[in-house]
Amino acid sequence: MLKRVPTAYAVAVVLLLFCSPAMAQNTAADQTSAESKADSPADGSAQATDQPPPMVRKVRNYIQNSPIVQKLKGDGFYPRIGGLSPGSGLAGGAGYRQHFGWAYIDVSGAISTKAYRGVDATAGWLETKRVELATRLAFRNNTQDDFYGLGMDTTDTTRVDYGIRSTDVTTGAAVHATPWFSLGGDIGYYMSTVRHGRDDNLRTIETLFTDATAPGLARQPDFVHESVFAQVDSRDARGFPRRGGFYRAAYALWNDRTLEEYNFRRFDVVGAQFLSLARNDVVALRLGLSYANNAPGDRVPFYLLPYVGGGDTVRAFREFRFRDENAGVFNAELRHQVHSMVYVAGFMDFGKVARDWQDINPHDLKRAYGFGVRGGSDDKTYVRLDVAYGDDGTRVFLKFTPSF
Repeated sequence: MLKRVPTAYAVAVVLLLFCSPAMAQNTAADQTSAESKADSPADGSAQATDQPPPMVRKVRNYIQNSPIVQKLKGDGFYPRIGGLSPGSGLAGGAGYRQHFGWAYIDVSGAISTKAYRGVDATAGWLETKRVELATRLAFRNNTQDDFYGLGMDTTDTTRVDYGIRSTDVTTGAAVHATPWFSLGGDIGYYMSTVRHGRDDNLRTIETLFTDATAPGLARQPDFVHESVFAQVDSRDARGFPRRGGFYRAAYALWNDRTLEEYNFRRFDVVGAQFLSLARNDVVALRLGLSYANNAPGDRVPFYLLPYVGGGDTVRAFREFRFRDENAGVFNAELRHQVHSMVYVAGFMDFGKVARDWQDINPHDLKRAYGFGVRGGSDDKTYVRLDVAYGDDGTRVFLKFTPSF
């Protein structure tokens, strides 16, 4: 019988999903009213303005209206920046996008500085404000992902690398019941092959691990996977949100179609809340939990396990530093907008992995702290540079996505 996801976490997710929008909207309304009063001049003169200097406005408008930025949004050929697997290094490529009324196609490819390669293709059958239906193909050829073993007690002496080539084809739908609440699901077929790692400075995985210590190393199954999700997004912006929240809960079934040894279920929940301290200062909080539950006799492939470490979890550790069947991550950031296209942040990260879900608790956490600089607009973060310190030394991450 499969292990059960704890009822307390399920109840908490439901409460967050349905309570967050109301709180966010009330906060937004109160702050909007306060800002309107503050912006109204007391002497009846022309309305006061809070505009950036002319040079800053020119730079901002140039970036937002540049051909490259417009290509990232519109139809036709466009440059692709990033979008490969964590740990791939800097990646770039090109793509082509075309809309046909409610439908569209989008095909792109990229290669990274570590020779990671990826191709993504999407056929959007229906795209409206209320409903989305699309088929997606994602091909990844990762050349040197890290693996240290399972659990929190691994050390650098067991660090190895491996290559993995995977293809995932999914068809999914989403219904936007309200501007802030969505429901959806997908079904897909996932195929993978584990190979030798290509990092000359590391041993490849099979020299130190076996199929017993790295499940799925000897043979890789093909999976049919199905998932459903519920999502609340009440943020006032995607790039630099000042208030609101993002909450998502997803439940997935992974069915081994070839070996019948790796059937498992996975539950992921993430919640982020943004609190405005002042016009340009924001506290951002995020909690992420992942649980992989397998029946007795079944296992979870090591390359599909939840993990902690890297630029999107605990930033003082390398990508995939800790892996196990359960993981928890908490992040806190204080963000200050320097001007409309640049903001800085100080952050603290906490996280851990464990064999049993009961061990995902506030004890014996891995920690990181640091600062970062981000460039973008209220709608999108274009680049992020984070410097992190912690138990594993100092790490520098250059990303083209927001931290959360």
